[in-house]
Amino acid sequence: VIETTGLADPAPVLHTLMTDPLIAARFRLDGVVTTVDACNGDWQLDCQRESVKQVAVADRIVLTKTDVTEPALTARLRERLHALNPAAPVVEAVLGDVDPSRLFDAGLYDPATKSPDVRRWLKAEAYADGHGHHDHDHGHGHGHDHDVNRHDDRIRAFCMVLDEPVSWDAFAGWIDTLTTLRGPDILRIKGILRLRETELPVVVHGVQHVFHPPVRLEAWPDEDRRSRIVFITRDLDRATVEEMFRAHLGG
Repeated sequence: VIETTGLADPAPVLHTLMTDPLIAARFRLDGVVTTVDACNGDWQLDCQRESVKQVAVADRIVLTKTDVTEPALTARLRERLHALNPAAPVVEAVLGDVDPSRLFDAGLYDPATKSPDVRRWLKAEAYADGHGHHDHDHGHGHGHDHDVNRHDDRIRAFCMVLDEPVSWDAFAGWIDTLTTLRGPDILRIKGILRLRETELPVVVHGVQHVFHPPVRLEAWPDEDRRSRIVFITRDLDRATVEEMFRAHLGG
């Protein structure tokens, strides 16, 4: 367990875990757990952009101090957290007490079976039921000017579903363009791919411009053979991402 101090930007920590040869050879990132103060969380999200980023990239969110916070305030904060990150479960900790099993095993591999559990890890359905409503047009990047303190208005959470298989070269070129031009605005990418080169699915995972090596699975997790790619972005909307994708597919 690696704990950051205060309002640390999570991206450099994740980059180190994913790229340092000594660490990457011995450890695999299981997940990111972000704690949010129920009493002061709204104010902190308004004032500190790092706190918004921590919530946006989290695999688990722990809500603290709910025992001393008005229930209505807690409920409103829960809605805000869910809009920022539709797939992350929100776990309440009372007096520091929380079931450890709800914090761990957030990564691709299920330690109980020693095999990948893509559906649990990706949670693509969380982005397809009307949640993640920050995926909308803000007037080409200027819509947040009406309230400079609403940092979470800049966050988008969406899932792209591709019905047809894609070539690895086209996918890699698309991602390379995205990360080169907009790396700081891509907080996290998680996906399962159907490629033209193989019948087996390939899993990808990146934080900003840094990616884990792709993982080829031995079988599809279910009957759905479509590519599903989850994006958590800042000031980068779905239309721009899809436009770059079409460019690499030749229109």
